[in-house]
Amino acid sequence: MTIQNMVVTLNRVPEIRAVVDSGTDWTVVFGFALTAIAVLVGAWVSIFTFKKTANNQMILAKAVALKESRQAWINDLRDTCAEYIAAIGLLQAHATGAESHDAFIENVRAHDQAAAAGLKESWEAEKRRLLMTSFSLSSKIQLLSNPKEPAFVELTAEVLSALSSASTPGSDAYGNCSRIVVLAQQILKTEWIRTKQMQ
Repeated sequence: MTIQNMVVTLNRVPEIRAVVDSGTDWTVVFGFALTAIAVLVGAWVSIFTFKKTANNQMILAKAVALKESRQAWINDLRDTCAEYIAAIGLLQAHATGAESHDAFIENVRAHDQAAAAGLKESWEAEKRRLLMTSFSLSSKIQLLSNPKEPAFVELTAEVLSALSSASTPGSDAYGNCSRIVVLAQQILKTEWIRTKQMQ
C-alpha cells in the first residue's frame, strides 16, 4: 500500500508555469531616478558648503593676521615714541647742564689736566650717544608713520623739531615732547579703533 501512495503522490505534483511580464516597473525607475537626484544634490550642497566655509575661513584668517600685525605695529610705535621722548629729555638735560659741566671741568683742569680731558671726552661721548639714540628713534618713528595721513605728518614735524632743539640749552624740546604725546595718543587711538573693527 505504501508504494501505491507514492506513485499517486508523484502523479499529483502540480505543474509549475512561470509567467514573466517584461513590462517596465515605473515605480522602481522613478525611485532610482529620485535616489540618484538626491545623491547628486547632496554632493553639490556639500561641495558648495565646503567651498563657502573654506572661503570664509580664509577671509577670517587674513583679517586676524592683519589685526595682529596692526596691533604689533601700534605697540612698536607707542614704545618708540616713549623711548624717543625719554631720549630727547636726556639730551635736553645734557644740553642744559653743559654750561655748569664746563665750569666744573675748568676747576678740575686747574688741578689735573688729564682728568679734565677725560671728563670732557666722556661728556662729549655721552652727548654723541644721546644724539645717535635720538636720531635713530626719530628715524624709526618716521618709518613707522604713514606720510599720507595728516596726524602722522604733524607727529613727524614735532619729532624733527624736538630733535633739532634738544641739544640747544634753553630750547622748548619739552614742549615738543608734550605735543608728541598728544599726537601719538590720537594716532594710537585711531589705529586701535581700526584694529578693533578689523579694517
